[in-house]
Amino acid sequence: MRDKVWHVIKNIIFYLLVILLGGYILVEAFLPSQTMNIFRFKSFVVVSASMEPDINVNDLVIIVKVDPEKLEVGDAISFYTYLPTNQVDDEGDTIYLRSVVTHYLRDIQSSGDSLIYKTQGAIADPLDYDEWNDINGDPVEITESDIIGKVALVIPFIGIIMKIFYNPILLLLIAINILIVIVIIKVIKKK
Repeated sequence: MRDKVWHVIKNIIFYLLVILLGGYILVEAFLPSQTMNIFRFKSFVVVSASMEPDINVNDLVIIVKVDPEKLEVGDAISFYTYLPTNQVDDEGDTIYLRSVVTHYLRDIQSSGDSLIYKTQGAIADPLDYDEWNDINGDPVEITESDIIGKVALVIPFIGIIMKIFYNPILLLLIAINILIVIVIIKVIKKK
């Protein structure tokens, strides 16, 4: 009897995790701007070496939603900014792309009614803060509205696998295949 109860509990936990992960993947694939609001966390794959050796390229960072006013100097945060690309527009100006950056918070300054967040990569000079741009390439400060959240967990190298999940069609195919495998396993177990 005890083994049967334990088996039922394990099955319930397994299916809840599958549903949670499946839901997260679907929201991330089709409503990525809502992931943080729904789950209160979001994952990103690191694509640059600016945080090495602390956070490496292809590491997966899990960001949790946090009130920007509760951030502290030294926290690793993720935020939106515009980064230059290798492309130019018709006038020959560099095109800037809205991107997510994860850097250390090095200073918080008041500016009127808002806060300004000064950031740095892992190996930057302590007094040399990052400089960020808007879509036109003009300098801007990181404010509360740019903050996505605080780094809660870093999973080394899992980003290599996670890059596969950024393709919505591939995600849908994987989800369908997982469901088929689960159904097949259940049918086989019943026989």
